[in-house]
Amino acid sequence: MKGVASHLESPPPTSQGRYGVAVVHYGDYAELAGCLASVSAQVRASAGVWVLDVDGDGAQRAALEGDYPEVRFLTAPNLGYASGANRLLAAIGEGGLSVDFILLLNSDITLEPDFTRALVDALAGHPDAALATGKLLRRDGRTLDSAGIDLPLHRRPRDRGSEALDRGQFDRGEYVFGASGAAMLLRCSALPELAIEGEIFDEDFFLYYEDTDLCWRSQTLGWRVYYEPAARAQHTRGWQKATRFAVPAWVRRHSFKNYYLQRIKNESAGKFLVGLPVTLVWEVFRFAYALFRDRALLAAYPQAFRSAGRAFTKRRLLRRSVRRSAVRARSGPGRG
Repeated sequence: MKGVASHLESPPPTSQGRYGVAVVHYGDYAELAGCLASVSAQVRASAGVWVLDVDGDGAQRAALEGDYPEVRFLTAPNLGYASGANRLLAAIGEGGLSVDFILLLNSDITLEPDFTRALVDALAGHPDAALATGKLLRRDGRTLDSAGIDLPLHRRPRDRGSEALDRGQFDRGEYVFGASGAAMLLRCSALPELAIEGEIFDEDFFLYYEDTDLCWRSQTLGWRVYYEPAARAQHTRGWQKATRFAVPAWVRRHSFKNYYLQRIKNESAGKFLVGLPVTLVWEVFRFAYALFRDRALLAAYPQAFRSAGRAFTKRRLLRRSVRRSAVRARSGPGRG
């Protein structure tokens, strides 16, 4: 969706850390009900809640509209998570709501009551960060789902602590490479700078890696990502190692393809050369896995090739934005 960022200008100083909530929903209405109940139970209330119901069921949606009359429900065909997230961000901006932050959620997230207070305060207290996330746990409340995201040398992003027991090993607030799109807080004043061709999330990705692509772009443009462990939530997570083949093949191909697109867009030439030996080994592993374990992934290679041209175009646009940001940094005040 074009023009997302044009409506998301800095709010007036009287907004005092206000936030809106945007939920992308597809599928399970019981999960959506649980998500909305947890949003309503927040110690720090939101200024507004929007839900995009993708390829939804009108009867089930109507029941939730009756239970949550304060929530604004939108509908759309399934054009991917990135498109859905962009549409929600645009709807909040076009609605004229004055907020400093937008909390973007998957509908399979359940927030603890103090989640938004902790996360909004953390991002407000770190003005050099455009994005923030909290500690996401699996449904048992003991197993880590994501404590922010790392970017290893082979450039496949990894959720920190994923599937490990939570023993407090990620109980320190800190800057991280990325924030999971399952529960990501965005600073509205940063979004116009982060947009490429009017998109915050790259709609060529459809789904998967659109969150880490945005985080990588943010780092390139001088913004950081903050992890706040006091903001806790539970996440169902549809794609897990033990059930990866239950995920439809076309979805797995998007994930495989988007690994290449985010590298084309974001990787610097210098870091690519430094990491080239690791990349070559990793590529051999990926191809062997696709060939011998998951042959449905082989079709992702031509898909990535067909999308590479637009990814290179967006890379050039990003580099221009980097140069403009450098000029502003030399001539004006810092972030705030």
